[in-house]
Amino acid sequence: MESPPVMDLAAALDRFDGDQDLFLTLAGLFVERSAQALTAIQLAVTSQDLPALVKEAHKLKGSAMEFCARPCVAAAAALEESARKAAVQDLAAGGERVCAEVDRLTAALVEIMEKGFPS
Repeated sequence: MESPPVMDLAAALDRFDGDQDLFLTLAGLFVERSAQALTAIQLAVTSQDLPALVKEAHKLKGSAMEFCARPCVAAAAALEESARKAAVQDLAAGGERVCAEVDRLTAALVEIMEKGFPS
């Protein structure tokens, strides 16, 4: 089964009114901060700190929305919901899914930052 596209680049650029410089600035911030966000999420999953997990997953979801990164948004939303419902049995798998989707999004953003926007 093929993975869904990591993001809808055209829609993301529309969100920024076509401002590629703004996109690149925010992409750089996302890439810079994503490792810290994932560490916080993994720590919250491991310690079953549900309020922290809700907060971190929600922040990540909002950041991923800026790039119209539906798979990452969905993974963060599912993890946030599991934490809200105290569904601790779902936290480890949800955390792994979030990590995988953030890695995919980060790789796509780095590629755009290094090689430019596809034509």
